[in-house]
Amino acid sequence: MELVFVILGSLCILYFAGIVLYAGLSSLFPCIWAAGGLFFYGLALLLHFREKFSFLAAFEMPVFIQYILGFGIGILLILFLAVEGCILSGMLREPSKDLDYIIVLGAQVNGNRLSNSLLLRLERAEKYLEENLDTKAVLSGGKGKGENISEAQAMYAYLEKHGILQDRLILEDKSVNTNENLKFSLEILDQREKGKAREKSIGIVTNGFHIYRGVSIGKKQGCTHLEGVPAKSNRFLQVNYLVREFFGILKDKAVGNI
Repeated sequence: MELVFVILGSLCILYFAGIVLYAGLSSLFPCIWAAGGLFFYGLALLLHFREKFSFLAAFEMPVFIQYILGFGIGILLILFLAVEGCILSGMLREPSKDLDYIIVLGAQVNGNRLSNSLLLRLERAEKYLEENLDTKAVLSGGKGKGENISEAQAMYAYLEKHGILQDRLILEDKSVNTNENLKFSLEILDQREKGKAREKSIGIVTNGFHIYRGVSIGKKQGCTHLEGVPAKSNRFLQVNYLVREFFGILKDKAVGNI
């Protein structure tokens, strides 16, 4: 078991180092892998010293605490697998044709440069708009730290440059998270559709791992015909995204967004 913990700790540390070297630390979440590595190394050291020093070997956790910990870990594992199953199901869905609107969710813009996640979303949106000529797109995302322009403006510039007509593009440039993406976009569409936006067929364009949460938030806000339009994700970062999304879904569920 000591060797297993060493291997798990090493994998976590190596993955954290890979994320830093490959993509940098645009958020603190990848540090969870470094923390996980230290945790597993700590368990390995505990087992090692327990065998070496008799006073540690004499220490035994009470049975009822072992049962409580085991039960808690089991529940957490079941919850994690259930949520990840929902996330994966969203990644595999194919959108309907000729949706009335698609809402493209924003992602980080580095100065004026699109992040890889946002570029993949825009490539998927471009493809859908080219194949469904009557569909219009809401480009949703405000201006955050380190961004010279809003995410909506960056998306607009990309799609216009790639031949999507301006009259098919609608900007929403105030939102700062997924809940606001949907809320503010639907408010804009309500103005266009005389308060009946939530009755229209709408697709949410975002990276596959984010589809389930985006669609769930939109349905909570009253959309009756809402579906995902999954974009690709960076393969190396996929595990990090899937774990991060688990916590994102729990947070949105806790605050009532889902």
